[in-house]
Amino acid sequence: MNILCRTAATLTIGVALTLAPDAHAARKGKELLEYIPADTPYVFAYTKPFPDKLQERFEPALDKSLEAYRRFLRLKADEELAKLRAEEGGEEKVEQFEAFIGEILDLMSVDGLRNAGFGEDALFAVYGDGVLPVVRLAVSDIRRFEAVIERLEARADRRFDTGTVAGKSYRYRDFDEVRLVIATFGQDAVVTFVPPGYSDERLAQALGIKAPRNNLSKTRTVRDIAREYGFTDHVVGFVDVERLVATFTGDPGGLNAEFLELVGYDPSGITPECRAEFAEMAAVAPRMVMGYTHVGTDYLDSAMVVELRDDIAQGLASLPAIVPGLGTDLGGMFSFGFSLDPLALRHFFEARLDALEADPFECDSLAGIQAGMVAGGREVLAKPLPPMVYSFRGFLANVTDIQGMDIAADKPPESVDGGVLVAVENAEALVMMAAMMSPEVAELNLLPDGKAREVMLPDTAKIATQAFIALSESAMSIAMGAGASGNAEAMLAAKGLDSKPFFSFVMDTDRYYDFVGKAVMEGEPAEGEEPMSEEMRAAIRDAMISSGELYERMTINVHLTERGIEVGSRMTLAD
Repeated sequence: MNILCRTAATLTIGVALTLAPDAHAARKGKELLEYIPADTPYVFAYTKPFPDKLQERFEPALDKSLEAYRRFLRLKADEELAKLRAEEGGEEKVEQFEAFIGEILDLMSVDGLRNAGFGEDALFAVYGDGVLPVVRLAVSDIRRFEAVIERLEARADRRFDTGTVAGKSYRYRDFDEVRLVIATFGQDAVVTFVPPGYSDERLAQALGIKAPRNNLSKTRTVRDIAREYGFTDHVVGFVDVERLVATFTGDPGGLNAEFLELVGYDPSGITPECRAEFAEMAAVAPRMVMGYTHVGTDYLDSAMVVELRDDIAQGLASLPAIVPGLGTDLGGMFSFGFSLDPLALRHFFEARLDALEADPFECDSLAGIQAGMVAGGREVLAKPLPPMVYSFRGFLANVTDIQGMDIAADKPPESVDGGVLVAVENAEALVMMAAMMSPEVAELNLLPDGKAREVMLPDTAKIATQAFIALSESAMSIAMGAGASGNAEAMLAAKGLDSKPFFSFVMDTDRYYDFVGKAVMEGEPAEGEEPMSEEMRAAIRDAMISSGELYERMTINVHLTERGIEVGSRMTLAD
């Protein structure tokens, strides 16, 4: 299942990156939104292809990645074919499976995707027709797409059933209580899941045979989101949490009425108090939005924002602190860290408990949350903490090299080069406390001067030939391995971002995936598992390495702002 999911994701990326912009694509982007209901609870729409120059940089690495996954899938298929041949009467199944997997493998290249109809002006959207998902593909050549579906269907274990609605034909197949429907209209292909008992009227709406009167193209929703968050017009995405919650707690009307009736869900038993309080809880995080903020030939910036209620957002925005180097690219193999003001966290938690006590839940379903959170929270706050805990401000680790690690065998690394930084308000006091408990620390005579001093600790000696420690007034750093002295001092001197990231992760994608790929080649099978063939290991390794060739560096920073939880990422393209 994992390889199928990964393969599907790779094919999706391939579709997106084989598209080229033109005026026709811009027109179709608007047309695509016309088929999405204005009250959809969620959408992810690719409405404008990336620039030609960007695709030119992507395609060689993408082709290499698809080829690696193609080899992996071929090897997995061969394993299944061997099992089928061992079965009595399995030869017929072998022939059928071989033909089907061959069609899938033919798609796994840039040319293969284009030959399937995903060419110069293809676009796509995933959205909710009510709560049920719909995938709409505005392909560039519907005849090629239909030909691929026909070939896959002919080579599958059974053909799809067919039906008609509003004079249009469609394919479908039932799986227990769910019906998969595939249809093509004009230059669009539509895939959706509906209950088998859906009426023709609702099925026609779900398939978008006619564009809904009220649709995203006519509203300002997409434009307002793009303007507020600085998104480009390449991608738009949002999840309306309040609308989703209201679907299952409010009046079961509109697009979801028939679906809820068919599945036997009746919200009429929900009390008015519960309905109001569920809505209030949804309003804490009413919406999530996402999109690109920069699309260029050197890097791609994207953002996802979980919008929060004003009082919650303001409280959370007080939690992060400035940590030296956090949120910046230190140039290592990977780095990660977080910041936190413990006293601000305490105040935020107290305010939430006060609010619960001042306005307790009246809904029976939430009574347990009310009692448990308030009583447990007050008990936690009553426990005294050492004053030094409230001086803590954050943590940052930067790994520049790892040698001798075997992930599969759960073997720790033989050596690690890198450093760790702990930010505190009064770092010298922390060291003085440690010196009272450890003669080795006392002998270091650490001063908050930013100068590194060599330290020999038994635990460090196992994975590093040398280690250095340095102290400033607001942080302490420990570095190991090559260049440890300079690295310890450099970590202290690094400037923290004024934006105060709550969490940060930076990765050299090429080195990281190369490391993972080598770990796959050297790893031993877990107990009870059969060893993986060298060909299979090599295919996985090449898939990992090719993934790293698309991008040079990846940076993810999470900020807590007065708008909510903002997750920003930058993918720096490889040369």
